[in-house]
Amino acid sequence: MTTATISDESVQITRITWIGMISNFGLSILKLAVGYLIGSLALIADGVHSLSDLGTDFAVLIGTAIAARPADKSHPFGHGKFETFAVIVVAIALVVVGGGIVWKAIATFGQQHETPNGQWIIVVAIISLVTKEWLFRATRVVADRCRSSALRANAWHHRSDALSSVVVLAGGGATMLGWGFGDHLAGLLVGLMVLMVGGKLGFEALLELSEGSAGKETINRINDVIAGFEEVHDAHRLRVRRVGRELIMDIHIVLDPHLTIREGHSIVQSVESAVQEGIDWPISLTVHVDPDDG
Repeated sequence: MTTATISDESVQITRITWIGMISNFGLSILKLAVGYLIGSLALIADGVHSLSDLGTDFAVLIGTAIAARPADKSHPFGHGKFETFAVIVVAIALVVVGGGIVWKAIATFGQQHETPNGQWIIVVAIISLVTKEWLFRATRVVADRCRSSALRANAWHHRSDALSSVVVLAGGGATMLGWGFGDHLAGLLVGLMVLMVGGKLGFEALLELSEGSAGKETINRINDVIAGFEEVHDAHRLRVRRVGRELIMDIHIVLDPHLTIREGHSIVQSVESAVQEGIDWPISLTVHVDPDDG
């Protein structure tokens, strides 16, 4: 991945994250204000969820900015893991916020609840749903284009907010039918959904930090590409791991022992180029050549 490409991707990531931050700020103020005025636990819970997005947006901005730095003496494999740390920050924020909402809902579930104005709940929930679903789709497009795990996590944070707005919307409908506990139950479900998303993102980030494999699909694709070279008699000991937006991999290939060093080097370069094109992912590939001794 060239420096110019990294710079272009960083601009795209920063732009969509700032759009999300501005939207989250506006939505959080709207939800908290209306929720407080009409006494809606579900709207307040959803507002806190949107407010937490601001903190994770900052984490994504900082993490991706550091991850975009080129490799140096202190980080010879690049700074990609800082992006993974940003994902963990997002996950922790979701778990903390979700846990707090669930605790609040359970602790007050048996109390007497006034029925809030369901119409206002529905209006605010629809505004949030449309905005957050758009943010999810726009952010995911940029995340896939830039192969950013932190931005992809932030996209799912937007989706979790959109889904929670659906629950709030249902709760608002329940209150309009006269069921005061509908809003309270919606707040509980919002908290549980936030917890689930946070747990999923955290698990995936820890798997990457623990040098987990890039996945069977990627490995099979690499093997298929190498199998297309007649000069390569065999390939083994393929190892692939993710470091931010890059794949670090090494493999042993078996070549004719009578090839010259120049010929062997040319084959290795061809293999590297083919793998890069075949998986459409920035890579750092180390190829070890073994002689075919029969």
